Amino acid sequence: FGIAIGGTLGSTKEQMYDIVNFTANKLENNHPIHLLGIGEPIDIWNLVEAGIDTFDCVMPTRIARHGSALTRNLSKGKINIKNSKYKIDQNPLEIGCNCSTCRKYTRSYIHHLFKANEILGLQLISLHNIFFMNLMMEDIRQSIKNDNFKEVKKSWFN
Repeated sequence: FGIAIGGTLGSTKEQMYDIVNFTANKLENNHPIHLLGIGEPIDIWNLVEAGIDTFDCVMPTRIARHGSALTRNLSKGKINIKNSKYKIDQNPLEIGCNCSTCRKYTRSYIHHLFKANEILGLQLISLHNIFFMNLMMEDIRQSIKNDNFKEVKKSWFN
């Protein structure tokens, strides 16, 4: 039904891009191409542009277990809720996000959950991160349909 690319993809992002681009260019375009283990948002956007169709990765939940929430609004693409600056921050994980975590909980509350070693904190960030990734993939699919992929990609990282 499709072709998967996975395994050792180099030791740097540049090598990974080179290997995936080289491999994807050698494959015929009559089957979906799946990439294993790549999940950083910028990598997904770049590799969709290179011809990859589907992805799977544990990254959204793995980083949530360590207190990192994905966001479009910061240059690094995520925040670490365990940082002391979030102790009194009354904003949601990401302003404008419509996930259940961002609608109901503040950064300061989730910060408190992590400091208290409450498992609810990692669950709330996991929910946010999965919502974030699903929204991003929806935007990618829509931008391909609307033939404005580059513009939408740019809007995600400004």
